Amino acid sequence: MKTFLKLLITAIVLLAFLFLIPSGAFVGHAEVIEIPLEAKPNEIPVPQESGWLSDTEYEDPSISVSITSGRMYDTNYKIARVKIANASQIRSCISGTYSNPQERLGYKLAKQYHAVLAVNGDFFSMTPSRGITIRQGHGYFIPKEDKHLTYRDGVRYDLLLIDEKGDLHILKQASMEDIYQADLDVINSFTFGPGLVIDGERQSNFYNYNNAPTHNTQRICIAQVGPLEYLCICCEGPDDPDSTGMTLEQFTDLIMTQEGVINAYNLDGGGSSTMVFHDKKINSNPKVNRSLVDILYFASAYVPD
Repeated sequence: MKTFLKLLITAIVLLAFLFLIPSGAFVGHAEVIEIPLEAKPNEIPVPQESGWLSDTEYEDPSISVSITSGRMYDTNYKIARVKIANASQIRSCISGTYSNPQERLGYKLAKQYHAVLAVNGDFFSMTPSRGITIRQGHGYFIPKEDKHLTYRDGVRYDLLLIDEKGDLHILKQASMEDIYQADLDVINSFTFGPGLVIDGERQSNFYNYNNAPTHNTQRICIAQVGPLEYLCICCEGPDDPDSTGMTLEQFTDLIMTQEGVINAYNLDGGGSSTMVFHDKKINSNPKVNRSLVDILYFASAYVPD
């Protein structure tokens, strides 16, 4: 009986002790946050060292990235599959200001903004009055006339619009009226193209402007395969010792080998083609870097205890 009473008293004391301890003493306060639209680099969560599982994988409670390699049309390629927890994690940044961009190497931009994975954007700095430019919800340039949405031969650009849900929308040979009718809350926009897959349908017969569709060269694109799930696909070019590069038709064939692609958009290729993972350029010849003005990147939103 005395033994039972001792055990009962001990249990009561332990319970009282637990209730007196603050709730966070044993449970960490880790959380997945929404990153503010105009967050500065020091306000973006730093990827966890424990999250770098290998040279081709990263994972934390807010994001997973896995990278695979392959070969098609005598050319090496890489595919990064990205899954994020919320739309604030698909982001862009400009180096310097829109009117005075300071070109920097892609991996340095990615490191500055704590990107888990980053790719190059469009080449808006070369022709700053061309197209529509929205970065992180801020409209740097939104033309009033259609002439700003056309290339020198009069062909309209395909536009990529990324909305507040993280969904990709491609407006084919868009006019300003098309943009207004889309009625989207656009967070980021890119004017390059063309759209390679639109609403699940493979595109073809690519028109000849900035993308040099029949050239065998480096290519890179971003694609969406589901809610908050994306692919970044790139291929090597003829300057790489073991690759011939791909035409746009061939590159689209590569994209179509992946299941469930909803939309896929061609970004600036050639020497600008850049994929950065763990602060290193990993595509094409990693020792050859062209400076960029902007990147499209994926950030961690995990804040540990």
